[in-house]
Amino acid sequence: MNKPVRLVAESVPDTAFTVRDYARLMEFGDFQEMRVELVRGELRKLMMPAGFSHGEMTATLAYELRVAFTGTDRRFATDLAIEIDSLTVRGGDIAVVLPDTPRTGPAPARYVVMVAEIELTTLGRDIGEKLADYARAGIPDYWIADLEACVMHVMRLPEGDRYRERSVVPFGTPIAVPGTDRTITIG
Repeated sequence: MNKPVRLVAESVPDTAFTVRDYARLMEFGDFQEMRVELVRGELRKLMMPAGFSHGEMTATLAYELRVAFTGTDRRFATDLAIEIDSLTVRGGDIAVVLPDTPRTGPAPARYVVMVAEIELTTLGRDIGEKLADYARAGIPDYWIADLEACVMHVMRLPEGDRYRERSVVPFGTPIAVPGTDRTITIG
């Protein structure tokens, strides 16, 4: 005789990934075929960069920043994993870092002088939760190249989970490069 059976889902405790877990997964090559961020203990798979315009702006902005920082000890990286706190690792499209930044694992935010994101479809995330994470981590300068609107969002002076100075600079207008007496013009 068949009796109805009630299936009960087992209770699984919420277990957050840590930066240490994330770093080990990176070390073992688990993220080779994908871009992944760790956000408050949750692994998030990201879209791959959005084609030529994203790549072109990444190359252009990285080059202009490298030239602007010539003569300083700053180092540069693209697609850098940045440790925000023990449960969050963000991926920055371009990062300017201090010379003693560790070469393995996610870069601790205290070494990051500036981070830039190139965006076509992620403005809400970049100007929302990513901005809050970068500010909370104390990253002094955060720029977002908005390819759709042809503007650079420039955020400076982190305070809590926001930046005290925020401006929108049209492409073609000089932007002061932090820590130098130089400007760059994009677009």
